[in-house]
Parts: sequence; C-alpha cells; structure tokens
Amino acid sequence: MSYPELRYISILKDAASAAIYGVRAANGVILITTKKGSAGSVKVNYGGSYSIQSATVLPKFLNSYDWAIMRNETNPGSYDQAALEKLKNGSDPDHYANTDWMDEIMQTGHMQQHSLSVSGGSENVQFMTSINYSDQKGIMKETGVRKLGFRSNVNSKYKRFSFGLNIAGNFNDVTAPGKNVAGEGGVMRLISWFARPTVPSRYTNGHYGYVDGSNKDAEAFKNPLEAINLGYNKNNAWRFNGKATIGIDIYDGLKFQTSYAYTFYNKATKSYSPSDIDARYDAEGNMLKVGSVNNQLTDYRYRETMWTNENLLTYNKRFGLHTINALAGHSIIGYDEEGLTASKQGFPTNNIYELDGGTKNPNTGGNAGAYRLQSFFGRIQYDYDNKYLFEFNVRHDGSSRMPKSHRYATFPSVSLGWVFTSEKFMEDQSKWLFGKLRFSWGKLGNQEIGNYPYTATYAASGNYYFDQSGTPQAGLIQNSVPNENIKWETTRSVNIGIDLGFFNNKVTTSFDWFDRKTSDILMQLSMPGTFLGLLSAPYQNVGEVRNRGWEWSANYQDHRGDFGWYAGFNVTHVKNEILYMGGLDERISGETINRVGDAIGSYYAYKAIGIYRTEADLNRTNSKGEKIKQNGIEPKLGDIMYQDTNDDGNITPDDRVIIGNPFPKYSFGFNIGGSWKNFDLSTLWQGVTGIYRYNWESTSDWQGNRTDRWLDRWSESNPNGSMPRLGYNFNDTFSSFWLSKADYLRLKNLEVGYTFDQLAKWGVSKVRVYFAATNLLTLTSLDNYDPEKTSGDSRNDIHPNMKSVSFGVNINF
Repeated sequence: MSYPELRYISILKDAASAAIYGVRAANGVILITTKKGSAGSVKVNYGGSYSIQSATVLPKFLNSYDWAIMRNETNPGSYDQAALEKLKNGSDPDHYANTDWMDEIMQTGHMQQHSLSVSGGSENVQFMTSINYSDQKGIMKETGVRKLGFRSNVNSKYKRFSFGLNIAGNFNDVTAPGKNVAGEGGVMRLISWFARPTVPSRYTNGHYGYVDGSNKDAEAFKNPLEAINLGYNKNNAWRFNGKATIGIDIYDGLKFQTSYAYTFYNKATKSYSPSDIDARYDAEGNMLKVGSVNNQLTDYRYRETMWTNENLLTYNKRFGLHTINALAGHSIIGYDEEGLTASKQGFPTNNIYELDGGTKNPNTGGNAGAYRLQSFFGRIQYDYDNKYLFEFNVRHDGSSRMPKSHRYATFPSVSLGWVFTSEKFMEDQSKWLFGKLRFSWGKLGNQEIGNYPYTATYAASGNYYFDQSGTPQAGLIQNSVPNENIKWETTRSVNIGIDLGFFNNKVTTSFDWFDRKTSDILMQLSMPGTFLGLLSAPYQNVGEVRNRGWEWSANYQDHRGDFGWYAGFNVTHVKNEILYMGGLDERISGETINRVGDAIGSYYAYKAIGIYRTEADLNRTNSKGEKIKQNGIEPKLGDIMYQDTNDDGNITPDDRVIIGNPFPKYSFGFNIGGSWKNFDLSTLWQGVTGIYRYNWESTSDWQGNRTDRWLDRWSESNPNGSMPRLGYNFNDTFSSFWLSKADYLRLKNLEVGYTFDQLAKWGVSKVRVYFAATNLLTLTSLDNYDPEKTSGDSRNDIHPNMKSVSFGVNINF
C-alpha cells in the first residue's frame, strides 16, 4: 500500500476495542482505512516526490595505520616500521592501503515516487481508482527496488441494497547482492569481522584485494566489495487483494452484510554464485587460492492464498435518550502456502541464468502448509444520553492449529464509560470542560505457533539403506514430538483511563493505566537429547507474563487569524515481568536469562566495576582476604574488573547477575506544528530513556577492524584509557562493561509546505509543494550505532537505518 492511498490509521490497544477482531488482535490492532470516492464532480490528484537517502549512523572504524599499531600489540611484529611508514604516507596502496570498507559498499541512495488517482460519483455510485510507482536505488551498492501498484474501489446503492468492490495489487522487483546483507556471513558482518583496512578493495591489476604486504593468509580475510559484486539475488513478488460486499437494509435499523475477500501472493527468487567467487589473488596477480568451479543457480518459488468470508447482522436504533447498537457475525478464513526450490551447478559460463544450463548436482525441495480459522462473534453497545456507555463483546474462535479437544475457545470483553461532565452538577463547568472515565476488561487468544503444533510431522529423506546395493532409499522420518493437550494462549487485559478536554477541547489530555497478563504461553522447552534425539521439542502451555504500565498524552491546538498551531506529547512506561515458567525458576540461554520475577530476555552477565589501573586494584581481595582471580588467572593492569558476586575469590560463570534488559523505561514522543496563511509546518519527535544496547568488540580476535573508541585503550602510557588492554580474551566476556546507554531523541519527521490555491483558471484547484525529511536529527550518547537498530547482536550486522530528504508536489485538478 502506498502512502497516497491512506485515508487514516487507527490503533486499538485495549481488549474491549480489539476483541471483535479475535485471535489476530492479541498484540493490538492497526486499522488502515483507504481513500474512497465521494459524490460530486470527478477529481484527479497527482503526487510526486524525489528523495535522497543515506545511512543514519555508520561505524567509524580505525584507519589502517592505527589498526596496524593495535595489531602489533596483540601480534608483535605483524607490521615492521617500513610497513607502518607506508601505511602512514600511502606510498604503496597495493600492499599497504587505507581502505574505508563502509565507503566502498555504501552509496547515496535516491528514490522517486509517483501516484495518480481519479475519484468521483453520484449519490448512488462512488468510485476511486489509483496507480502508484516508485523506483529506489539503495544506500548499499547493488541494492534497489521498483514497485508498481494499483487500487480501485466502487460503492453503490440501489433501493435497500448496497454493493462494494475493492481490489488492489502490486508488483515488487527487488535487487540484492548474491551474499546476504545481514546476519551470519552477511556483508555487514564481513566488514567488522573479516575486512582489514590495510588491504585495498581492488589491486591496480583489477583483482579483488585479499592480502597486504605483511600478511599473505588469503583464508583469514574477506572482501565485502567482492561479496556485493559477484553473483546476484533477484526477487519478484506479486500480490493481489480483492473484496466484494453486498448489504441489505432489512427493516428499521436492521441490516445484513456479507463479504468475500481473496488474497494471493506469489514470489520468485533467483540467486546466482559465479564460479570464481572464492578465488584469491595478490597484488602481483599470483593466485593464492583456486576459486570454486561449481557455480550455482538457485530458483525458489513461493505461493500463498487466503480467503475470508464474513457475514454481519447489525441493528442500530435510538429510543429517546437510549441508543442501542448490536452486531452478530460469523467468519471463516482459509490459508494455504507452498514453496518449491531447485538448484544446479556446473554452468559453462557465468552468463546463463536458467536451470537448464547447469550440468551437475541437481537438487530440489518443497514445502506446504495450511490452516483454517472459524469465528462466531457478537457485540452490543448501549448509550444513555451520551453520558453512560456500555459495550460487551464475545468471540468464539476455532483454529485448525489447535487439537480437537481444545480447538474452540471463547473470549469475552466488556467496557464502561461515564461522561461525568454531562451530569447536572457539572453544568457550569461543562462549557469549558469535558471529562470521561473509562474501564475495560477482556480476553484475547493467540494461535501464532505454526500450522501443526499439536501433531507429529514428518520429513522426506533419502538417506536410508535397506539392502546391500549401496543405494539410499527414500522414506519418511518423524521430526517433531506431538502434544495433543495444548490449548489457547490467552491474554487478559484491564484498562482504566480518563479523558479531559478544556476550553472547547483546545487542550485535551488522556491517562491510561493498563495490566496485560498473558497465560498458558505456548513454548518449546529444552528437553534432554536422550529423550528427543533429532526431534524438535513439543509445544507446551508453560508460561505466564505480565506487562503493566501507564500512558499519558496531552494535546493543544488553537488559531488566531492567519496563524494556527498545535502541539502534542505522549509518554509510556511498561514493566515486563515473568510470572511462571512451567515449574522452572529460570532458564539461561547464552547471554540472556528468563527468570521468574524479572523481564523476558534479561541480560545475564558479569558486573564490571572498573578497569585494573593500579597495583592496589590487582591486590584486591574478597571478604576472606583471598586475592581475587579471573577464571583462575591473576588479572593484569588494563583488564576489566568484575564483581565477585559469590565472594569465592574467583570470577567464574557463577558470578553472573542480571545487569539489565532490552526494554526502555520510558518511551515518548511529541509533535509540534502550525500554519500561517498558505505555509504549513509539522514535526514529529520520538525517543526512549532507560535503555541499554550491547556494544561489544573483541579485544583479542583481530581478523577485522575496530571502531575508533579503541584509540583510548589502556596502555602504560595511557593508564586512564576508557577501553581495556588488548590481547586478553577474558575481557571479551559479556559483561556490563559492554552495555552502552542508548537513550535518544530523534526528529522522526519534518515537513514544510506551501499551497497555491488561486489556480482555478488553469483547471487546478490547488497545488502544494513541500520539503520533507526523515530521521534528520538524532541526539544520543551512543557512538557508532543507531539507537533504533533492531538487531540484538552487538556487531552492527544489519542493514543500516536510513535518513532522507525529499522534495514533492501534490496537484489537485
């Protein structure tokens, strides 16, 4: 969906408002309403923009000279004085380069967007049709996406009948490098772990750089530029959505409507790895490693379809001061998916992009899945004199993802409201004050656990030998443990709120307290290998988690003559707490822990209390007078100092404690804007406080580069350095030393526009030109990392977030 197609967006958070949407509303509901036609003359609207994009934050890595100095500290003699001098003066770039790998793979991106819509109609028929196109060149080389989409809707009335048709579709053409951008082995990880600044991206002979003048180990190094340029990954995706509705006014407020919606999504991906992708050369053109001869083409096809039939009976009637709205409905959803992959090797050239060109090692695979969801639901709303409000919802959902014994479950909700300023005792104040109290309680279910969680699943395999022929035979193998006793995961939500408005609602404010407790959480607990073997663990209802907090918002708007202005603010605090884990008190997974009474995914590590800087630090003891060691080894000056939690005189994993969690203490945002005559300005800011990010870099493994914070490392000449000494791997251990405060305030959106509205003689009703920016400014103490990065990994191994500036125009004919 493109932005010009949007009419408005609504967010439903409390259980009462979200309950009517059933199991798909367990985490809240975002309602997107698209534009429709209206009665009147035909309107034609065009919107276009051009954007320039770049990364919000890129790590500032060391230059080659500083990196080589550090390399010598951990591996003495790696670079002699002559080599260091060449790195410093740049006199031999083939052997002693100064490569900024981020600069080699990143670029300035740009995007153009265009949309055109036509709408209009009469009292009985309204229509809207739009098309949109965008072409984006990514901020990373060899990346980009082209999109083409359309949307059309028609609504009509004939006597007591109403009809509606809404169709939309889009095509995406995505280009990406042959190697993944993010994750293990991805381009971003190559830079921080395997790319040395002393090696050129390309030698002057044209080969990709792999070794420098002091290190000929071609295996240890990777070249990110080669990873981007060799091979490709092309993705084409098609999506279509269609929905048809028919309604009838039966009698005096009683209506019936039926609808059928259908969605299909097709994706085709081709990825190619050329034959010479692993070849290694030096600056003289000598081959250090033979490249792979098995170039490979992989072709992947995926298809999913979903259909929905919904039937609604509604009754809306006002009796004096009483208003009743009632709804009863039934819906059924069907979802099917299937995927097919095939690959071949041995292509005679790197210019053949079809499987028929491969000569060896054919391989195929496939998968399929399906689920069904049936729901019966109802709602009744009662309003007395716009003063006392009552709403009751109930859903009875059945999912094929649940076993027959627990296939159906019922989820009720109720809400109450009191507009206390409508009472007689508030008559004098009601002229300048609006006040409403709210309460809601409800339950929602969750079924997002895969299509077959309760039954045994099987996989095909061809690796079994049943005779002496030596030929593997195809067969089936069970790969999961069934559990037919699982039931619905349920979230109980309570919300208490107050809404206030002052001075004819020029000033409004709302406060909400909420408590969400999720019970019978479906999890796959670890089990002994002697029991599972190669099978995956079964799902069990073994968890209970609470999210409790509050949200406050305030808004102000006013105007004087040609001036208008507004401001808004919101802040949220949520505390996450594990209440129950199926009888377990805690569960440790790597560097995180789930423990009853603490937040999900809490950081579990050593507590760093400083750096050993003096002899007195080295001689510190526990309460028994025993000198404290680290993993049985006496620390040295420059090492990270850890808390001896259990006071046994030795820093071991038993000393780990919870040092934080990935959740912010407060999330906030505010918007400020205004207008003067035909000028308008809007800004949106957002931020968080009380959050920490894992910001680790190895002190001992030097295959790749390091950020410039290591210029302030401990050494005999810099005993007060902020970073530890190099070369001791216990300093690499996950600890609070590597947690960085990641509070931030970001200018998320800025837009300035001017509207020309005296253009009727040219057949134009108005033209608006604007300048817009996204992520233009960020205030944070976090260095080298975007505070909004979504990866839990410490190594910046994800595609960078983007900032952009745009120039656009909207023309209404």
